[in-house]
Amino acid sequence: MVSDLYTAYGEGDLAAFTKDLSADLTWIECEGFPASGVFRDREDIAEKVFGVLARDWSHWDYQLEQLIDAGERVVAVGTYRGTHGTTARSFSARAAHVWHVVDGKIARFEQFADTHLMQSAAAPA
Repeated sequence: MVSDLYTAYGEGDLAAFTKDLSADLTWIECEGFPASGVFRDREDIAEKVFGVLARDWSHWDYQLEQLIDAGERVVAVGTYRGTHGTTARSFSARAAHVWHVVDGKIARFEQFADTHLMQSAAAPA
């Protein structure tokens, strides 16, 4: 399920990306991330995470390198890459995502990332 989610993300298919999210979701983007905060539903994630990234960054992606299956928990290890739309500066930052799957649905997502590199790319000169 988590692997399929990353495939949908790579294809820009938000409907497929969100289809396995629980109605009782907790989605945590770490402090310092361009769209940091705690979100509770698909609409919030679409608007306040992916919408913000699309608005502010001319390029943004997460390249998955490894999934570690630990039963109900799955850890994704990869790299964010982006280019800020205003500054035109780019970054590459390592990150991990921790997914918690309950009853066949994703109940929790928590992100850990080197946000300093992202903030540096977005900061005015």
